[in-house]
Amino acid sequence: MKFGWFNVGDAVVWLDPEFQYPDTGKPHYRVQLMVSTASWFKIFSRLKVCMESLVEEGSFRPLRSDRDMEAKGSIDIRHDYFSYADSIFVKAYIEDIDEWRYHAFPKGNVPVRDALSTYMWLRSREKEQFAKPVEVRTFFSNDMYEFRMLAGSNTLHKYQGKKVKALEFGLDFPEGEYFDSGKTGRVVLSDDANRLPLRLEIDMTVGSFVFDLQKVEYMD
Repeated sequence: MKFGWFNVGDAVVWLDPEFQYPDTGKPHYRVQLMVSTASWFKIFSRLKVCMESLVEEGSFRPLRSDRDMEAKGSIDIRHDYFSYADSIFVKAYIEDIDEWRYHAFPKGNVPVRDALSTYMWLRSREKEQFAKPVEVRTFFSNDMYEFRMLAGSNTLHKYQGKKVKALEFGLDFPEGEYFDSGKTGRVVLSDDANRLPLRLEIDMTVGSFVFDLQKVEYMD
């Protein structure tokens, strides 16, 4: 993970090889993301983030999302519970202040997902589905983020010293707290069944972040 020219952190995505079966009885993926500061940047800021989601197989709807963030001696722990009826409800528990917060969103034509279920949904898309722009709604840190995935194109991307076939598409963010007007992003996925996240670029108000895939490990 880079901020400008500097390597500032490491990120690991872990996908449980076995389905989980919560009270709904339906199979769910268990996905985890771990982020921590790296190298000399630890002198200025020590950050550890662990996110975990249960994501329904097929629909890629989140059932539960947990986040544990440690920074500057403080701990921020949150649990989000998603339910689906006439509207989409999110019941969020903020552990460090012992407070529940409730949100309701109309279903509409754009599903509501959390960060990790958005990633899982993205991996599931067929190649032809990247040909058109699509609206995305992601609930994260007690707020809703709406943005557009622009139409994708074929490209070649260097990964582990080799050029591999890839799909590239842009992200268009609305102006807000984290994004100035005109801020964008770019995603590069492997053009195969795995849809590996080869590169992610996000241009935010505070600067540009880049995530490059280093390696993939498979469990026996």
